[in-house]
Amino acid sequence: MIRRLARPMLATVFVIDGVETLRNPQPHVADAAPIVKKAAPLVEKGEQAVNDHVTTSVPPVTKDPETLVKALAGVKIGAGVLFALGRAPRLSALALTASHLPSTITRHAFWAESDPAARSRKTTGLATDVALLGALMLASVDTAGQPGLAWRARKAGDTVSARIPGARAESAAAGAAIAGVAHTVADQARGVADTVRDRAPEIADVVREKAPVVADQVRGQATGFADVVREKAPVVAAVLRERTAAAKEQAAPIAAQVRDQAGLAATRAGSLDTKDLLTSAEKKAGSARKIAKAETDRARAKAAAVIQP
Repeated sequence: MIRRLARPMLATVFVIDGVETLRNPQPHVADAAPIVKKAAPLVEKGEQAVNDHVTTSVPPVTKDPETLVKALAGVKIGAGVLFALGRAPRLSALALTASHLPSTITRHAFWAESDPAARSRKTTGLATDVALLGALMLASVDTAGQPGLAWRARKAGDTVSARIPGARAESAAAGAAIAGVAHTVADQARGVADTVRDRAPEIADVVREKAPVVADQVRGQATGFADVVREKAPVVAAVLRERTAAAKEQAAPIAAQVRDQAGLAATRAGSLDTKDLLTSAEKKAGSARKIAKAETDRARAKAAAVIQP
């Protein structure tokens, strides 16, 4: 998905440049003429050297600046369209690189400018075109996740080597190399263990240095907890007083009832058995104690809940 968006974005500038050059080639011809004039002798020597080594005569390369400018513009348009469509992207990126390199040199000859403003403008243009050339070079080696030619060549070589005599010896050599790597890793592991043992005293010293800091932090937290307890103590005392008063209020009627029953028991002492009276009185007293204990437990539980921060 990224390549489908990036390729047209990169190709647009070259297609537009090629179209504009074909529509108005004269400014570009004027810029290219000095370079073509200087390169013409070198091209002629190259043609002569090629013709000396081949039997068929190679047609000469045109030295006309306008023809060369228009040819490069056509290459930019064709290769740019192919690159934008994703057709032979590596080859088209390489063609764009080759066609744009002469334009970069001829259009941005900042060293020939005496005006500072023009020199700065051409320097910026040169940097921009160099950046575009870098992008094209990356695109020319982008395999889109597929195996490249170099990988395929190595894979074919490995396949051939596996089928010829001596492949087993190479496999044994590879196994020995792997074993050597394993031994190296083991040696490094032992070295790490020795380093840990050697640095154990240093670690202990660091722990001793950090211990006072940790103790200070613990003391600070304990002080904070004590402050919370002091803040909650009045609330807890008030709750305890309320619970104690409630227990007293609930125990008062029971005590009065016990006294009344004790008086009634004393009145009937002549007719009732003394053992039965003691048993009844103990039961009533036990009930009063249970109620008072339950109220006290509830008061303690609520106080504990209030103390917790």
